[in-house]
Amino acid sequence: MSRPASVLHATTEIAPWIKTGGLADVTAALPEALARQGTDTRTVVPGFPAILDALQESRSIYEAQGLFGTARMRVLQGRLPGRSTAVYVIDAPSMYLRPGTPYAPPQGQDWGDNLLRFAMLGWVSAKLASGEIDGAWRPDVLHVHDWHPALAHAYLADAWPPVKTVLTIHNIDYTGRFRPHDFHRLNLPHWVAAGLGPLEYFGDLCLLKAGMLLAHKVTTVSRTYATEIIAGRHGNGLDAVARSRADGITGIVNGVDYGTWDPRHDPMLPAHYHHDDLAGKAACKTALRARFDLESLPDRPIFVIVSRLNGQKGLDLAADAADSIVESGGQLIVIGSGENHLEWRFQMLRDRHPRHIGVYFGYSDPLAHLAIAGGDMLLMPSRHEPCGLTQLYAKRYGTLPIVQSNGGLADTVDERTGFLFDERYTTLAETARQAMHLFQDRNRWRAMMSAAMLADHGWQRSAIEYQQLYEGLAVHR
Repeated sequence: MSRPASVLHATTEIAPWIKTGGLADVTAALPEALARQGTDTRTVVPGFPAILDALQESRSIYEAQGLFGTARMRVLQGRLPGRSTAVYVIDAPSMYLRPGTPYAPPQGQDWGDNLLRFAMLGWVSAKLASGEIDGAWRPDVLHVHDWHPALAHAYLADAWPPVKTVLTIHNIDYTGRFRPHDFHRLNLPHWVAAGLGPLEYFGDLCLLKAGMLLAHKVTTVSRTYATEIIAGRHGNGLDAVARSRADGITGIVNGVDYGTWDPRHDPMLPAHYHHDDLAGKAACKTALRARFDLESLPDRPIFVIVSRLNGQKGLDLAADAADSIVESGGQLIVIGSGENHLEWRFQMLRDRHPRHIGVYFGYSDPLAHLAIAGGDMLLMPSRHEPCGLTQLYAKRYGTLPIVQSNGGLADTVDERTGFLFDERYTTLAETARQAMHLFQDRNRWRAMMSAAMLADHGWQRSAIEYQQLYEGLAVHR
């Protein structure tokens, strides 16, 4: 091609406005990284309150009534603050102007009409990709992120000329599975609607399955995670679908936005530092201890956790290891929220070791930055991890990750930059003690810190891989 392929990204989340996890970080950073390489990149997202409040230079380019049961809906085109790429926003108040997360009210139960809410996202994504909504722009490729917009592939079934599509699976644990009672309201092409087709999954509808079968290319967010999905280790019942694809599944590891995560200029830190001058890290460590009222022990290591607290993240293993860490001379700080029994366990540990364990239930961006800067080691013992970003942030801050060897953790951490273990053969407590022993060898520890801080996990390399993927599709229109 004489120009880079133009791309429309479809997503439910985009940081910092709508974020429940790493998906939002990727869909915020990847389009901007592609734009820096000359790709005409745009994003479509539902009109959640925070998005509509932030939208600038907006104009309506499409209006409809009665679509998926809405009284009215519009597609707005505009920009979000600080971003160079354009955004399309689906302004459908009856669907998206709600409290809570994009998926559930504050009480935590999923919205009962989520199938229709995200069918709307898929439909608009498809119509934008085929040039039917914005007559001034038709992308070469539609890039769908996770299950929420995955019906776009079905809505494109009859598009001519055909639209090339990419589906990225950020976490196969979330499949978009629904009972079929609203199937007749989806307005699908006839051949898809006949007998449920690629949507059918054990009598239910599965949006992710449909996307995996109908997308031209499927990617995951790390190479090892792609292998695990195909092998069935973490396929969540869709490994046979993955294997049925002749081209398999490609893994492209996520990147890091070093404009936000870099200790050299992070505005949330009390002091800045880099790999040749670590005085600022010592100041961050002092500030972190003071924030949690821990005993001042400058020569002792601090382990940090910044995570959702659940079994998939392996945080029960961290709770099991906490007493051993303290007894061996370490301290532990936990930032996160999640399963009640894990919150209770960490609270009990904090009560037992009030001067050596600190806990914050919830999420605070400034506190997360301070913990990753002030810590010596990050505990991230996930039992499966599609990619993970926290270990990449920690490496840039010289906080060495201790991770289970799976998914993106295995792809981004090695013995030069952190510590890997497998709970089938050893415990997190044993690995933590090994790390603490190495921590006493200041020369070796400093060398590992430098290697971790100099590792390049920026978006440029990943964006180039995506660009090559897009162009390989677009030239075969």
